[in-house]
Amino acid sequence: MTPRPMRPSSRSYDQPVRVYKLIALTFLLITAILFGVILFLSSKRAVITIESDTSPVETRTTITISESPSANQIPGQIITVSTTLSQSFSPTGNKEEDGIAEGTVIFTNETNAARTLIATTRLLSPDGVLFRLKDRITVPANGTIEAAVYADEPGEASDIGPTKFTIPGLNESSQKVIYAQSEVPMQGGVRTIGVLSSSDIKVAEATLKEALVQKAQAALLASAPANTGYVFKEIESRFSSDVEIGEEVSQFTLTGVIDMAAVFYNQEAVSKQAEEMLSNRAVNDSETIEPSGKQPSVVLESIDMERGAANIEVFVDGVASLNVASDALAKETFFGMSKDEVRRHLLKLDHVRGVEVEFTPAWTLSVPSVHEHVRVIVKSVK
Repeated sequence: MTPRPMRPSSRSYDQPVRVYKLIALTFLLITAILFGVILFLSSKRAVITIESDTSPVETRTTITISESPSANQIPGQIITVSTTLSQSFSPTGNKEEDGIAEGTVIFTNETNAARTLIATTRLLSPDGVLFRLKDRITVPANGTIEAAVYADEPGEASDIGPTKFTIPGLNESSQKVIYAQSEVPMQGGVRTIGVLSSSDIKVAEATLKEALVQKAQAALLASAPANTGYVFKEIESRFSSDVEIGEEVSQFTLTGVIDMAAVFYNQEAVSKQAEEMLSNRAVNDSETIEPSGKQPSVVLESIDMERGAANIEVFVDGVASLNVASDALAKETFFGMSKDEVRRHLLKLDHVRGVEVEFTPAWTLSVPSVHEHVRVIVKSVK
């Protein structure tokens, strides 16, 4: 009798199936959870908006200009000049009295023969004012000559403007071809008399000094190398008058002497060094300073002629603002921070006026740790 094979019971068969189903369901659940976590993490976004302002900044620095420069010195050239100038002035508090008007005229001879005129030859204006020739002259044929003349009578009536003069001593036909013409007014018909005071000297010195400075600077600039910056400094000025204080005069002559120096330098090098000093004014990496773009202001402080060197004070200004490339604004700085932590971090920085932080989705509590999911926006406000 052949034995029959044994069949497994349905109970022993179903048990492994249930285990496999449980494992599969657990795997699916874990996969779904991981997918949800990944989806959640990938959907997290943060936008950080920073409102920043600017502030003016300036610096003054001393730079050495030298004809034999060493480290941190700018090459340059030092030139000095001594300038002399004289000018006539009238004292204040004057009284007027009649004087003799004087001036110059141009004699014209339209004939083919030279004509000699003796001193005191009369010249008559159309208004009947008489002048006389100061010195003997010869007017060339078909030519002209300039000569000094003076009024025949004292008084203000002789202070006349430019005009044409006839020569009464010539016959009527000769007067038409030999005549004189003045191009500037006659002056001196009224003399101003006053007592020279110390205040007159001071006022005259101020006026003369201005003219001296201009003349000296023009002389120095004539020696200036091409395409260089320059600065002037007065070394010394001296004045002397031909009249003593207290004397009664109508005019006095003041003579002035000024010694002035000029320092010529490489303007580009000075600007660069000054702007580097300005940039060093930044408080830390979170601040950047941009120069204004204007040429620095330069003042000459001192000159050492023996050393061939000079110190100049350079003033340069610019604008300080938030450095958008600062590590303090780098995206990774904010990873994992809450909104309050982001605000506290940013509001400690100079030039930050306001901070706005926006998370997506709304229930997100911190900045995601993915560069592509973080935006940092800097807005400038006035």
